[in-house]
Amino acid sequence: MIESVAVRQRGAYDFETHYNNLCALQNSCPIPAVKAHLACGKLDINGDRMRTTDWMPILNTLRINKTLSSVSVHSYYQQQLEDEERQGFRQKKIPAIRSKEITYRLCKALKECLWVTPALSSLELHGLPLRSRDLTALAKGLMKNCTLKHISLEGSRVADEGLEIICKGVKNSTSVTSLDFSGCSLGWKGADILAKVIKVGGLLDTITCE
Repeated sequence: MIESVAVRQRGAYDFETHYNNLCALQNSCPIPAVKAHLACGKLDINGDRMRTTDWMPILNTLRINKTLSSVSVHSYYQQQLEDEERQGFRQKKIPAIRSKEITYRLCKALKECLWVTPALSSLELHGLPLRSRDLTALAKGLMKNCTLKHISLEGSRVADEGLEIICKGVKNSTSVTSLDFSGCSLGWKGADILAKVIKVGGLLDTITCE
């Protein structure tokens, strides 16, 4: 079933209702964790707990949203895997958020959200396996956004090449004041890129890249 224009317009200002409707259309149950912080204007998701089918209503609602002030998506799979390997165990099921398809769909949804939102001020993508095409999509959203203040890719291991892509998206931003690239496997080239962003932008208060 195709959504009407009126339904999409209402959905842009009511994440929970639109999300519930999309779940009903695909005969799936809404995930309580997705809705847990919506009343505070926050979407905070542990991506490791979402199946592929769970993501579709989330992303299709996120891409049109105009009310969320914060979006956080986390994955702890890599750290859990390392811990289990040290203990002689291995987790067999790889979360959907680790797949190329889902990370790309997530970044495309965020790109569209960044284009239309008058409210989003914080974006955190922690521990995700973000690839070049994911970051390129995200950067396109950042280029056209004027509300975002805080961006964190902590633990996403984007390396210098990924950092360069994101910095192209924020170098002319008039709103971003905080960047967190902790645990992103940055080298000397990354440090040089960040130095140039600070020099050009001049608006950043905090950059973390330990």
